[in-house]
Amino acid sequence: MMKLNSRALLKFLMVAGCIASAHAATFDDFNDGIDDGWTRYNPVPGTYSFPTESGSVAYKMESPWGSLLSPGRIGSINMKEPAHTKFHVEADLLNWTYNWGEDIGLLARLQEPVPSYFLLKGYALILRNDKNGDPASRRLMIVKSLGGIIPPIFLSGEQGRWMKPAPDPAGDYRLKFWSEDGFLWGQIIDKSTGAAIMMWDGAKYKDRISAAEDGVYPSGRSGLIAYVHIVRRKAEGVSPTFDNFYSGTEAPPATPNRLPRQP
Repeated sequence: MMKLNSRALLKFLMVAGCIASAHAATFDDFNDGIDDGWTRYNPVPGTYSFPTESGSVAYKMESPWGSLLSPGRIGSINMKEPAHTKFHVEADLLNWTYNWGEDIGLLARLQEPVPSYFLLKGYALILRNDKNGDPASRRLMIVKSLGGIIPPIFLSGEQGRWMKPAPDPAGDYRLKFWSEDGFLWGQIIDKSTGAAIMMWDGAKYKDRISAAEDGVYPSGRSGLIAYVHIVRRKAEGVSPTFDNFYSGTEAPPATPNRLPRQP
């Protein structure tokens, strides 16, 4: 057997450590019915549960509508891996309601400490539902949250509108949020077809949205979020159901799509 001297061994361990760190990743299918390794963000007291959706145990977060000064919001922060600069976050979105003013999606580069009440700091990929029951009002957005009581900043501009086909709460989708080549990228996949939903960028339809890196949050945690952005007569709260969460520095290995939901 080949023997390594102390200098070569140290170099080998350093390289191995860098590789392990670069590929540190989280996968959680929530089949154990617990969210150990996650930090809950629950300022307007809501509930976390593990219903069966599309044939497997999933993760549901529900928040009431709240008030004008404290709208409904709920999240879960992945603490199972180190904070990342380069990131790739994905999760299945299996169900949500037709609620008026519901924002749901993925978090990246979330800053610590996680606040107990005020808004989070970091970036998010958000599927927005503006009008109750109107699929044409849905859009995908990349936003930046500065925390405190400051409203989120929309980084992806007019991209993400006029989705073809518009996501339907009766369907199964996969949200993807990643950083690459100086940009933040977002995409939503229809799991029944495996195809990305096309979105209008102001000039043509594309299968993803993007926003230039602004350097405000160079690294941070990943997670899940839901938020009420309209609090008035039709606000009903938020209640998305997620599954098969993945977070790392690179995209996960390709896997076959799960079977579409049966009627």
